[in-house]
Parts: sequence; C-alpha cells; structure tokens
Amino acid sequence: MPYRPVPWLRSGHLQTLMVGLQCGWRPPYSADRLLIDLPDGEQLVVHAERPSPLDKSAPIVILIHGLGGDHSSPYLQRLAHRLAHRGMRVWRVDLRGCGAGFDLAWRPPHAGRSDDVAAVVQLARRRFPDSVIRLVGFSLSGNIVLKMLGEAAIGNSLVGPEDVERAIAIAPPVELSRCADRIDRLDNNLYTRYYLKMLGKQVNRRRGAWEQWAKLPTKPVPRTIRQFDALYTAPLSGFKDTEHYYASSSARPLMEFIKTPTTILVDQHDPIIEPRSFRDLPENESLAIQWTRHGGHMGYFGRDDAGKPVRWMELFVTHRLLRES
Repeated sequence: MPYRPVPWLRSGHLQTLMVGLQCGWRPPYSADRLLIDLPDGEQLVVHAERPSPLDKSAPIVILIHGLGGDHSSPYLQRLAHRLAHRGMRVWRVDLRGCGAGFDLAWRPPHAGRSDDVAAVVQLARRRFPDSVIRLVGFSLSGNIVLKMLGEAAIGNSLVGPEDVERAIAIAPPVELSRCADRIDRLDNNLYTRYYLKMLGKQVNRRRGAWEQWAKLPTKPVPRTIRQFDALYTAPLSGFKDTEHYYASSSARPLMEFIKTPTTILVDQHDPIIEPRSFRDLPENESLAIQWTRHGGHMGYFGRDDAGKPVRWMELFVTHRLLRES
C-alpha cells in the first residue's frame, strides 16, 4: 500500500507539525488496566483492550508510545480500537513513569528500556500461551523494540526470539547520538523547543513527587535534547554520561542479529530521526525497511485510492498486523 501524501503537505516538516495540530478522532476508553512488575522493583501499566469477538487465542498486539506520550496518544487509541474490533487483544503500554504509571516508577523512561518491554512480553506469554504476540513501537519505542529483539536473538533478554511472532518499528531513532544532533540543529529548533517544553512539564511534576528528581539541580535550564539527557536521563538511569546512554541504548548495533520478522518504516524526509542510520545495514533477511517520502516524523497525512484523506501510518500498521492473521 503506497503512501500518497496530501498534495499541500508534501514536506516532512509540515507533516510533522500537523501531528500536534490535528489530533483527530479518539474512541472512548474501554480497556482493563494491568500492572507489570519490573526487574528493579518498579512497575508500569498496560491498558488491555479485549478483542471483539472475544477469543482466548486471539493474537496479542503490544503498542508502545513515543517520547513524551502515553497510552492516550491519539494514534494509539485509534489503532487499539481498530485492531480490537478486528479480533485482536491489544495492550497499550505506558512506559515507566508515564500515563497511569506515574506513581509507580521514579526512574525515567528512555530509549534503552528493552527489559521493560521484555517484561510485558513475558506476562503476555504467561497469560495467553496459545496466542501469538506482535509488537509495535513508535519513534523512541521503535528503538526499544529493535533493541529488545536484538538482545533476544543473542540470548541477552528475558525473552527469546520465538516469543514475538512479528514486529514493526515506526521512525525509530536507532543511533541516538546522531538523532540528538539532528533534532538540535538550528533549522530543527522548533522541535527541540516543543519536546523540551513537554518534557519540562513532566520534570516539574516528578520533582514534586520524587526525592530523586528534587535533588537534581535546576540550572542551567537545558536548551537542547542532549543537555536534557545529560541533566536528567543519564544520571537518573545509572549511565556515566550522555554518550554512555546513547551508545548503550542505540539499537543499530543489535539489528543485524534480529531473528523476528520485523518491518521498519522510515521516511526520507523525517526531520527528527536520521535516515542515514538505515543505509548500509548488515544483511539480515528478518528485517524489511519500508521507505517513504514526505511523511515526516509520525505524520503520514495521506490520501487513499479515492482521494479521501487518511491517517496512512495507522492503516499501514493495521494492514501489516492483520496480514496472515
């Protein structure tokens, strides 16, 4: 299913900006909440949609949000609704400390939290041993998913490669240092300011709730994503510094080992991730790179065959997950 951008949005920047301006329709909340125990004693929350019609062996789709989001991100809500009404059991994950899990974890979410996703997969496997598991990560979580699959393939994970039937990673920042440089460029400063404003609100809330956050200095105020990670993400997550965090958490070195059939969606005009990260990858028949143009970062405002406006990314994910179901 080829991507056809809306004619007046043939720009990666415009497509990306539209994500915040056009949230779109959201279905009513109808999920059950599950608590996931993590190896370090913290917990996260999963929002589980029951399939319609109810089938004990229905495929389980685990959806994970991007930076600054949670289970209520509009694209996750629409996908969960659509997939559940096509007979799938859908689990929307709040990364640790996000969404409904704010009070359950003081440690921050970050791009290397592959053990957290593995814990979710473990629980899904235990609860529904007859169901196949499909995994979808968006943006930051796309990197987490790829990292976990690579670790699973080399025996360095709580799960094995056979525990996930297939996976999709949408616009994953698989080389974190490169992506930090890209988003912090002067011509991308609008995105830096957007993310820092959003993350700053979360930091202020966590300072009021967690002693570990309150102890950190408030100055200097971070002006770039790299500075934010140096002040908060790296020290609170046990990394020596930002470069240690980026090097330890980037999925690209592990992608050659992935054994799970995996599709990666990359747009050549994404202003946030670095498309060059997906060129000259070691050969791996389990990985398929789907390239698009003018879709931006998580934008993909497009048209169908009849010219009707569509959220193409959501249709793409749905199509991939339903294929061979």
